[in-house]
Amino acid sequence: MKASLGSIEYITSLYPSEDESSKIKEAVRTYVYGVDFVRAALSVNNKKVTLFHFEYKPRPGVPDVIRTLHDHGELRVMMLTGDHEASAWRVANVAGIQVVYCSLKPEDKLYHPKTRKGLIMVGDGINDGPALAAATVGIVLAERASASAIAVADVLLLQDNISGVPFCVAKSRQTTSLIKQNVALALSSIAFASLTSVMGFLPLWLTVLLHEGGTLLVCLNSIRALNDPTWSWKDNISKLANQFRNVIIICRRHNATRCTTINRISSV
Repeated sequence: MKASLGSIEYITSLYPSEDESSKIKEAVRTYVYGVDFVRAALSVNNKKVTLFHFEYKPRPGVPDVIRTLHDHGELRVMMLTGDHEASAWRVANVAGIQVVYCSLKPEDKLYHPKTRKGLIMVGDGINDGPALAAATVGIVLAERASASAIAVADVLLLQDNISGVPFCVAKSRQTTSLIKQNVALALSSIAFASLTSVMGFLPLWLTVLLHEGGTLLVCLNSIRALNDPTWSWKDNISKLANQFRNVIIICRRHNATRCTTINRISSV
């Protein structure tokens, strides 16, 4: 027994007779459940053909993720899929994706990461492997991903949803910003300490102290990486203001409690 499973075009190409191929295509048009369904066929010994209709649905939370990447991350989101046009656009409209490339083969998907710099590729299928490897950053949902996709991925999301993608983008930007700040702090402290020491404005011990102080500033600034990432400097300022406000409130409560305790002791 010989069984073949694949797209309608692939199965019809196995039949040398044009009449048999036409019958299969006619059956697809007759029994189709909707133009936006993914269709496949199973042929057994090139005699019996079984038609399959698949409906793709976006993962939970995908529209929110796309909106966050577009509005806050200012990223251009596009879909690369091997599905036919109707099925691809049905999913894209639900997810909120404006740019769709459909009916793509693995080599077609590979074209986009190769020709675009700074591209993040999210996928989990076997056909996504080459594109994930060629992308600047390849992100894979590890729970259902194929072994080939996991092998070439740069980031593995252990949860079966893409809600972690915006966090990865924001965290990478936060890390890059902190690195630039630390380099600037280190160079500034070294340059200031060296120039003032060479010109004779500062003694050697104070120069060493300034140099070590710059190192301490770099370490303290790096601790900010433990905070949740934000999308802009305005969010950072707002977050720092809230933290400062909370510290003031705690200090006031502590002082109020201390004063109350002192008054009670005095009254006794």
